Amino acid sequence: MEKITARFLIGEKIGFGFGFVGLLFLGVIWQYHGTLQSTLEDYQRLQNLFEAKESRAHEIMEDILGARVAEKEFLLQRDERSANAVEEKIGKAFAGIAKLGQIDQESALTAEQLSKFLQTYQSDFQAVVRAWKTMGLNHDLGLQGAFRDAVHELESMAGQHKVGALYLQLLQIRRSEKDLGLRREDQYHSRVQKLVQEFQEKVLATDLQEAVKRQLLSEATAYRDAFEDYALIALRGGDIAGGKGLFRDVAHRIEALLNQHYVPDLEASILQLRRREKDYLLRGDKRYVDMAIAELQNLHNRVEESKIPDEDKQNFRRLLDNYQRDFLALVDQNDQIELLTEEMEKTVSKISALTQNNVDIANQAAAEAVSEINFRSQRNERLMLWVVAIAALLGIFLAVAITRHISRPLRKMAGILDRLAYEDPTERMPVVAKGRDEVNAMALSVNTMADHRDRFIRWWQLSMQEAEACQRLEQVLREGTGDQLHQGELAEAEKELLAAIEARYQLAHNQYQEVHNLSGTIINEAEKLAVERSAGEREISLDTIRHSAKSIQSFLEIVSYQEERKDPVAPT
Repeated sequence: MEKITARFLIGEKIGFGFGFVGLLFLGVIWQYHGTLQSTLEDYQRLQNLFEAKESRAHEIMEDILGARVAEKEFLLQRDERSANAVEEKIGKAFAGIAKLGQIDQESALTAEQLSKFLQTYQSDFQAVVRAWKTMGLNHDLGLQGAFRDAVHELESMAGQHKVGALYLQLLQIRRSEKDLGLRREDQYHSRVQKLVQEFQEKVLATDLQEAVKRQLLSEATAYRDAFEDYALIALRGGDIAGGKGLFRDVAHRIEALLNQHYVPDLEASILQLRRREKDYLLRGDKRYVDMAIAELQNLHNRVEESKIPDEDKQNFRRLLDNYQRDFLALVDQNDQIELLTEEMEKTVSKISALTQNNVDIANQAAAEAVSEINFRSQRNERLMLWVVAIAALLGIFLAVAITRHISRPLRKMAGILDRLAYEDPTERMPVVAKGRDEVNAMALSVNTMADHRDRFIRWWQLSMQEAEACQRLEQVLREGTGDQLHQGELAEAEKELLAAIEARYQLAHNQYQEVHNLSGTIINEAEKLAVERSAGEREISLDTIRHSAKSIQSFLEIVSYQEERKDPVAPT
């Protein structure tokens, strides 16, 4: 690790270290931006997917409700504009379903089911419209028009046999006639005249055929004239023959004529029939159908039991049968409409349930998506906090490490330099070859200075030893006596001188060898420098060459200095 870090300058180390911390903070910023972007995309997807599902579902339900409102208006008013409004709303609902199917695969399946249900609803409604057109959109069309025509024809026929009031008027005339015969008072004469006048007025007010009216009016006039003769006899106290006379025969003819057009309780029965008919149309209860059929049968019986002509009976039977046929057809058509309406209700319920289910699923999925988004956001937030904490701790670590990397070697170098001033330290600073670190360069310089000082002292010591050996040899030679003791001192002095020369030679050889190595280093680095393109490597090579050259220069200076300062040894 030290070899790697030594290849960088202190500024580069600081730059790389804090640059790495900056990258971590950039990573935090990128993570924050990514989290924010991811959250925005998630919420956008939530808006585009789940909110779109819910929105489309609500739009579909709104169109379906609009179709239902228009449907109810059609059923109440039977207006084709309401039917067209239903078709328009259904078309919008189909368009909304198509948009829903484009959201995702799940929505496509839901849209397919909704389309089937809506097609069923549309076909049922169209069948209801056709049924109502068959039944009649108003009272003058379809079955209702035919039924109404049959009813009016029946009522018109009944109007021609509406003689109950005339028959009652005739009975009142006959009663007053009897009262005159019994009491012979003029008031009864006047009363009969008044009743006959009222009878004629009622005849004119009826719907009887004109021929029948003329016949009744003629008979009423004949009765009045005949009764005048009878009244004169009665009021004079004459013989009235038990109340018999021409007037009586005329009254019998009038009664017979009325009986030919009289069906008992015909008007009340027809009104009761119409009542049951209206009850059914108003309430839709089938029991009123049975009541209406019973009233029809009652009318049949009354007509058959009456004394009206067979032709009139045949017409009554035809009209009653037509009424019953059209009424039952109306009931059947109404049953079909009710059945189709129930089917539409069921279909709309299915559409509502499916749409609501789609909304519920969308809401649930949206809630899950929101929870997932919140979970991822919290997780990324924790991750960012961890990265920030790691970056801060790493920054502190790098600051401490770089500070220690600088301060500890400097402190050690200060100690070595301090010892160099007073002693000869053997300790050296650890250096890394080809290192670019300023501290490493300073350590190398301190080591070089210590080596030069040690080398200089070594040269000086050896030179002093050699000089002392030469001086002693010179003294021994000068004081020589030729005896054995002198020979021993001479041999010892020569031995010391040779040892000093040998040590100096060995030191010079070592320095020459080191100079050779440094020269080789200069050559190698120069060759590298010739082909090196990296600025950092070129700087390392130049520093190595510079250091080697200075070391060689230092060696040569020491040798030159020692050679100049040493005293030559005189030959013996």
